[in-house]
Amino acid sequence: MEWITGRHRSFDRAVFCHPGVALGAVHATLGPGDVMFVPRGTSVETAAHVIPYDGAFDDIGDTLHVAGHSVELQHYAAAAYVELIGPTAVRFLDAAGWRAFLADADLARSSGVFTSPLTDVRLRLADEDVLRDPFAERVPASLHFHADGHTTAGAQGGTLKGNEVDAPQPRWLALAGITEAGQLVDDLACRPWLGRFLRAAHLIGALPSDDAPLLVDGFGWSALDTDGVVVEPQCDDPFLVKTPSGVTLADLRTRRRHRLPADSVAVVAAVQRSADLPTAAERVSAELGVALSAGERLCSEAVEYLGVRPGVPALSADAVAGGGA
Repeated sequence: MEWITGRHRSFDRAVFCHPGVALGAVHATLGPGDVMFVPRGTSVETAAHVIPYDGAFDDIGDTLHVAGHSVELQHYAAAAYVELIGPTAVRFLDAAGWRAFLADADLARSSGVFTSPLTDVRLRLADEDVLRDPFAERVPASLHFHADGHTTAGAQGGTLKGNEVDAPQPRWLALAGITEAGQLVDDLACRPWLGRFLRAAHLIGALPSDDAPLLVDGFGWSALDTDGVVVEPQCDDPFLVKTPSGVTLADLRTRRRHRLPADSVAVVAAVQRSADLPTAAERVSAELGVALSAGERLCSEAVEYLGVRPGVPALSADAVAGGGA
């Protein structure tokens, strides 16, 4: 699952060698902290940990078998309509899949309704970690070496040539094979909350159904008026969740949930929707009608005891242009 989602924790880089690849042409720099997927029965000399596989993972309906586990591949746009018989990965695969994903994201943003492809615990979105910070530049963490000799930054990524496999690239390159690069960059730039959206969908899928209907801050409901200032909560920060019985702070990292009174909700929202603690303190002071010093103390306590952090300002046009270069 780490390899599929791109959220590597137990290894660094991953190389997937498609059947027919000349393994001598795998020119990425690999070490003992990396993994290499190769067709079963293939012999290869590498410092990376070699993982043999059976099956395929390219087309709709393909199944990959690794170490006694199997995962099926489906198209994002069709995932809600097919019968799932086991762990399933969904890829965008093409522009239609990408547009379907954006439509689901925009629906959740405006109405708070999350669709089943993202809340079903049996599904994992391939390369979803890219959406946490698509404009950051990193050495590609997932490489695919294809039988025809070309290399891509992930299964649905852009082509890499020569030393580009070991050089920093914008992370969105891992999705550049599904649609035109300029369109992809524009779609990502106007939705800086996509990483947060995916985490919110995971949260909705993990919460007991008896908590429904639920609203997540930033998706169909806002816990605090931000006066048009665009600061998004950090992707992995806890979520304010509105339920029929009150507002809960839910943390996917720790699996903990805290029921919060209204004043605490305002403090958490102010911290997450501000770029720094002084700004958050000013908002708390104005919202709750307390002294600035009291607002500073409340914000500091929210950071220390509830695990929330100041948010991330939206990228400037110049920054986006740089990431899309």
